[in-house]
Amino acid sequence: MLVLLAVTLPVVIGAMAMSADVGVLYFNWQKLQTSADIAALAGAAYLPSDPAQAVSVANSYAAINGIATKEITSTTISADHSSLNMQLKRTVPYSFGVLLGLITGSVSVQATARILTIGKTTGVTPIGIDYRTTYSSGQVVQLQQGQVGPGNWGPLALGGSGSTILSQNIEYGYQGSIASGQLLTTQTGLATGPIRSAFNYLLSTGQSVDPTGTFASHTPNDPRVLIVPMVDFSSINGNSQVPVKGFAALWLVSIDSNQNIQTYFINQVAPGGSPDTTATNYGAYQVALIL
Repeated sequence: MLVLLAVTLPVVIGAMAMSADVGVLYFNWQKLQTSADIAALAGAAYLPSDPAQAVSVANSYAAINGIATKEITSTTISADHSSLNMQLKRTVPYSFGVLLGLITGSVSVQATARILTIGKTTGVTPIGIDYRTTYSSGQVVQLQQGQVGPGNWGPLALGGSGSTILSQNIEYGYQGSIASGQLLTTQTGLATGPIRSAFNYLLSTGQSVDPTGTFASHTPNDPRVLIVPMVDFSSINGNSQVPVKGFAALWLVSIDSNQNIQTYFINQVAPGGSPDTTATNYGAYQVALIL
């Protein structure tokens, strides 16, 4: 019995020791994977327009979550600027494995976040753009360019009609959910004063949040980013129903006394968006982990 105990005891102790170290390895793997997921999502929010910032933000988020610079194996952007991949590796010292001659172990993880076209979103600016006009990134777009139909200049009655609701939806974005294919009611009239006041509020708030922000480089939640519905204005007369064809992202530049609202067409992640692989792409995205 004593001989058997002498033979089996080291094996039992070794197994217990390795179990403890495996637990530590798993703990570190889990921490690295969570950090990689968070960092990849945060960085990809700057795609596709600002890949350098996407990499910088991803690395910063990794550091915030306890990842050392040397543990970041790579942070790369795909050739089409549609996805970000982060790879992390950590060396973990063994506590008990040294009894068996094992000094360290290592854990490696990776995460890939991709931008996907949205088919549904919240926070929409209540002014439609006719989907039949094709726009490209960086192109100047003027909202409310004129009548889009008898009595209509582009505003949409989201959550109700009237200038008060309209101005609130401009300032804070419509809090309800809007989906591609949904019918929206147009709002007739110009509402010149409330619209100008609401857009000036966004410009002022944006300057306070990010004084150096531009259409090409800004934080994803800058108030000057407008997510607008692309709609079909081809058959409207007075209060009408218009179908949503998709969503575009615009960068607000200015509004003057003549109600000229100048924006830039941009490619941008919509914070309240839901991905839809069947939706038509008009430049508004959401990010999702794919690996």
